[in-house]
Amino acid sequence: MTDLREILDREISDAYTIHRELGGGGMSRVFLATENRLDRQVVIKVLPEDIAAGISAERFRREIQLAAKLQHPHIVPVLAAGEISGRPYFTMPFIEGESLRQKLDREGELPLSAAVRLLRQVASALAYAHRNGIVHRDIKPDNVMIGDEYALVTDFGVAKALKASAVAGEDGSLTTTGVAIGTPAYMAPEQAVADPNVDHRADIYSFGILAYEILAGATPFAGRTTQAILAAHVVETPEPIDRRRNNLDPSLSKLVMLCLEKRPADRPQTATEIVSTLQQSEQATTSGSTIPLPAAPPRNRRKVLAAAGALFTVALAVAAYAIVFRARGATVGDEVRSVAVLPLVNIGGTQQDEYFSDGMSDELANALNKIPGLRVASRTSSYTFKGRKDIDVEEIGRRLNVQAVLEGTVRRADGRLRVTGQLTSTSDGLSIWSDSYDRGTSDVFAVQEDIARSIADALKLRLIRVGSVGERSTTGTENLQAYDSYLRGRYFWNARGAGNLRTAISHFDKAIAGDPKFARAYAARAITYALLPQYTDDSPADALEKTRADARRALQADSTLAEAYTALGLASVNAWDWKMAELSYRKATALEPEYPTAHQWYGELLYTTSRLNESVAETRKAKELDPLAPILATALGYSLVVAGRYAEALTELKRGIELAPDLGVLHAMTSLAHLFAGDSAGARAEMETAVRNDPELVLRQGQLAFVYGKTGDRSKALAVVTKMKRGGASESNHQVAFAIAYLALGDTGKALDLLEQAVERHDIGLLTAASLLDDPTYAQVRDDPRFVNIIGRMGLSPYRK
Repeated sequence: MTDLREILDREISDAYTIHRELGGGGMSRVFLATENRLDRQVVIKVLPEDIAAGISAERFRREIQLAAKLQHPHIVPVLAAGEISGRPYFTMPFIEGESLRQKLDREGELPLSAAVRLLRQVASALAYAHRNGIVHRDIKPDNVMIGDEYALVTDFGVAKALKASAVAGEDGSLTTTGVAIGTPAYMAPEQAVADPNVDHRADIYSFGILAYEILAGATPFAGRTTQAILAAHVVETPEPIDRRRNNLDPSLSKLVMLCLEKRPADRPQTATEIVSTLQQSEQATTSGSTIPLPAAPPRNRRKVLAAAGALFTVALAVAAYAIVFRARGATVGDEVRSVAVLPLVNIGGTQQDEYFSDGMSDELANALNKIPGLRVASRTSSYTFKGRKDIDVEEIGRRLNVQAVLEGTVRRADGRLRVTGQLTSTSDGLSIWSDSYDRGTSDVFAVQEDIARSIADALKLRLIRVGSVGERSTTGTENLQAYDSYLRGRYFWNARGAGNLRTAISHFDKAIAGDPKFARAYAARAITYALLPQYTDDSPADALEKTRADARRALQADSTLAEAYTALGLASVNAWDWKMAELSYRKATALEPEYPTAHQWYGELLYTTSRLNESVAETRKAKELDPLAPILATALGYSLVVAGRYAEALTELKRGIELAPDLGVLHAMTSLAHLFAGDSAGARAEMETAVRNDPELVLRQGQLAFVYGKTGDRSKALAVVTKMKRGGASESNHQVAFAIAYLALGDTGKALDLLEQAVERHDIGLLTAASLLDDPTYAQVRDDPRFVNIIGRMGLSPYRK
């Protein structure tokens, strides 16, 4: 007989490279492989011959693909399905880590807090699957993977596929082969007696066995023969778990024993109920408090549970959020009024498709921003959690100060678009809303609006659609190719850097060519032109002209675009048109009060024009809106430095360094705060770190020379200046960097010469290096007539104190 490994190598080698067999159970043999097209590791699960002989391979494939619709943080998804020499197989992602079975074999009973957390995650997976009509039927430690203490349930849909594809028998077992669906130690009584009406409550019983084992170190009927175990499931009441482990919260003990009731009607009726109780147990475990037990007498328990099950079913079907919270006695203050949209996971695509999943995430955030009364966390802060599986939603909620998190997946292939989404409460980890969408790629706009509208409905809020009937889509275009180019441009815009910004412009050009009335594409190109002088040698005057032209086109099509006004503001700052800049920023913040970039740049304008307290307030507002953006820690920190509030500045800047320890500008600003506060050692250490992080940035070297000179080390300052020149930097191209170095060396004449040349060149560095009117860097020349003339030529004289 040909070995299965040989068959795999022969028949699917084009698609997969098989590495080794991982093992498996009675239901499949499992192989580790690489999916060649996407260069990712997967596991291939092949049904054994005896089971394959009793089913229709084609029906099994169709049924198992239904399970691929399950997209949940605690479910290992099915990726593909097929047939090899008459044997059905399916693939799943390879999960680094170990199974819960391996963990229990190594550790025995788990620490209480870890056990409750894992159980809540498994129950959350069950709740989601059950809502989507999928019953697992084989919940056990072998089918729970643990990665970074994160539970993932595998093999959802296999049991249903086996039953649906059976050639003979409709009773939940493969009668033609004699193989039952399930594992004896974890089978519900109805499974043990082959009840044809097994439903999701069998999973709840198996979950109870799993919980019993995790908490007590063994299943309730361990050590018996298979037949004895099956009989015990049907007729024997397990020993109360609190006799096996005496430090359990009473509500947790009660929950486990309720799950093990013989009659399905006597168990919790939904896994959602289990999640809720486990969440409370987690809190009790942490705080040491206890949860009040139900006061109903035992003889009424069945009626109470049935009513509770009905309530939760209706709650999830009609208005999950509102009813669940009221059932727990919450007040109006508990309502969700803030949400973070995490980056959607790009499923099955390549790195080149990342722009689309990121773009979909941004568009959903934009749509949710149109819901009055709902605050949406900024993109920068939300994207700090991209790819992070080690942080749960409760921690994300704490860091972003939001009450709910939207996460999901995007898959785009063969002309189809599949999007899944789940909105989760950050207070208890319960699902508020979830759904999946499988449409043609041309329906991308409808999918975005459907998701936003569904979330608005779940939160009992009203989605405002911009424009009246017959007007253009809220995305700004109905041209799919133009929209795709726009998303690509956004992806590169967010990456920053000279090359990325120029690439972004090329994509925005294509978007506008595809739809000349695409307002958001004009606004995006405008703000890109405005940024370019900060990353390139492009003329600020040319950038202003292009920015103004695009911003005007954008505003002609949509006068509510805050981004267009923000672009005008930055371009006006670069052109030293302070009044126009202020008008633009104020208009932008009025149109979109929670747009952090507008507040940041307005705050920078305010310290440039010597309104220091207003600057601190505005940059602090930006930081509050986007708390995890390192650049906003820089903006707030520097505004505090210029205001002379050095201790506060150091606090904010050090928080920023915790977020981005390699960001040179943060260390540079921290150095200046130390310097002006009188801490020479701290100033030198931080600026040296800044230079290590930005080794090619001439301005950073000029700042290092300045710090050395101001802290009394003239020889080191001169050495840095010499190194700058030997490294190819010239005074004619880097006037501001050399000017501040010469200020520290006491050569004010040379410094002013260079600053005057910088004014002549309209050097952007005059604004990015330091605040001319108030930064102590220029203290020694601030009253010099030549410096006063420089201030006048830049139009800053009216703001000079």
